[in-house]
Amino acid sequence: MLRSVKQKSSLLKNVSTANYRRMINNKPLANIENVMNVPVHFTVKDTARIITLNRPNKLNALNTEMSDSIFNTLNEYAKSSATKLIIFNSSNQPRSFCAGGDVATVAIDNLNQKIKDSIKFFESEYSLNFQIATYDKPIVAIMNGITMGGGVGLAIHAPFRISTENTKWAMPEMDIGFFPDVGTTFALPRILNISNEKLQMAAYLSLTGEVINGEDAYLMGLSSHYISHENLNSLETRLGELLLNEKTGTDSNKENIYKKVNIALEEFSSELPKDYKFKYNNHQLDVIEKVFEIDSKTSIEKILKNLDDIKNPDEIDFAQEIKSKLLTKSIPSLQVAIRLLQHNSKDNISSALKRDLFTAANFCYASKNPDSPIEFTQSVKHKLIEKNKNAYNWKQTAPLDPLQVNSLISPRPSLLTALKRNTENITWNNYPYHSKFQLPSESIINSYIKKVNETNRATDGDISRSITKKEVVNYFTNYSDDFKGKNAVDKIASLICEKNFNVDEFNGLISKSKDL
Repeated sequence: MLRSVKQKSSLLKNVSTANYRRMINNKPLANIENVMNVPVHFTVKDTARIITLNRPNKLNALNTEMSDSIFNTLNEYAKSSATKLIIFNSSNQPRSFCAGGDVATVAIDNLNQKIKDSIKFFESEYSLNFQIATYDKPIVAIMNGITMGGGVGLAIHAPFRISTENTKWAMPEMDIGFFPDVGTTFALPRILNISNEKLQMAAYLSLTGEVINGEDAYLMGLSSHYISHENLNSLETRLGELLLNEKTGTDSNKENIYKKVNIALEEFSSELPKDYKFKYNNHQLDVIEKVFEIDSKTSIEKILKNLDDIKNPDEIDFAQEIKSKLLTKSIPSLQVAIRLLQHNSKDNISSALKRDLFTAANFCYASKNPDSPIEFTQSVKHKLIEKNKNAYNWKQTAPLDPLQVNSLISPRPSLLTALKRNTENITWNNYPYHSKFQLPSESIINSYIKKVNETNRATDGDISRSITKKEVVNYFTNYSDDFKGKNAVDKIASLICEKNFNVDEFNGLISKSKDL
């Protein structure tokens, strides 16, 4: 009993005075535990406002109540001069940050012909994603545990995304006949660092639902910082102590605010394990790049053919493993995911999330038609409600006509749906801060190597020497204004050098591709 009281006391310690008074005045003391069991806690730590997901029995799966509560509270925080930054975390860490949206409830609503309630959930969730993406104060999302689906949506649009040794990141919607939503087909083309020049890694993660650990998430750009679980409490205290002056409201001042947050995060960043090895070797990255290129002609049929065309002995097993995995997914879902990548990779964040909302509404509406090729509701019923262990047997195994796919991502006149207005009433085509605080992308490293080699040739002519891997690593580790001192920058620089370049007799880097 004493332990229980101490735990409640610890929980109450960081609740704002106003909220505490409201709890005491409006609730009998015996019912304070009910207050603490609300699905989202909003607490104060000096100038930081901490939003804690608190639905552990559902791995913090988001429902409409939670999304609305967070959206409305962020609106209030946006107006407060005392609020300097926002932190998203979980009461259930390190098991889960957020395992996704509560699609089981959505499916039950669909089965009971409560389509409007289902659509309201997605309106609420995607409006929150839009608000996070365009928020005018720094947001730090701590992905300490399972971070999937809707959990990815809470984190991926924040400029500061922390992964830990407990992170398990994935977009597994293909397994339930849904699609990669919450704006990920906007985000992944823009933030992924490796094998993503033509959206290949974005497509691979979206279609396969591959689970990524915290170390790989950091190297790939899914997180901006890697911080061990044991440092998180101290980090939150440090963030709350930051003196972030917003008086001028100028762009340069805002950037300085974000830089101060970044410096604090770097103070607590952790080295990757000594035995760390990136998830994919160079042959596997070659497969991903050759197979998953996204352009206007990409189709699931083409991707499957590309996999069959892989004959290199070092690559064929990985290619067939991917093909086997894709063939367990819903074919219409795979087609919709590809089409969303084609559109949302080029569109602004507002339009991308609206397109996700139209698509989600159409997937819910499909439950009214037993002959619909969209089997989202039936699949969720089979897997998450009835808890069947055997795989759902997809009825629709043939690809849809392109016009059918287009109709699924387009608004339906009979389904009125819209995003809520965000606090700033703005949108953008690219995140203003994401790339400033994560590891350098493959294109940045390639461009630096190419520039140095071209300069050497222009200066020294036939006796020019190509830059070495050691020199590239040294530059990004010690001299680059944007990346020097950043944890594991040496690892991504080495990885890109080994992936894209051979070496000459002087250890100079010679491109494997004519494009570099």
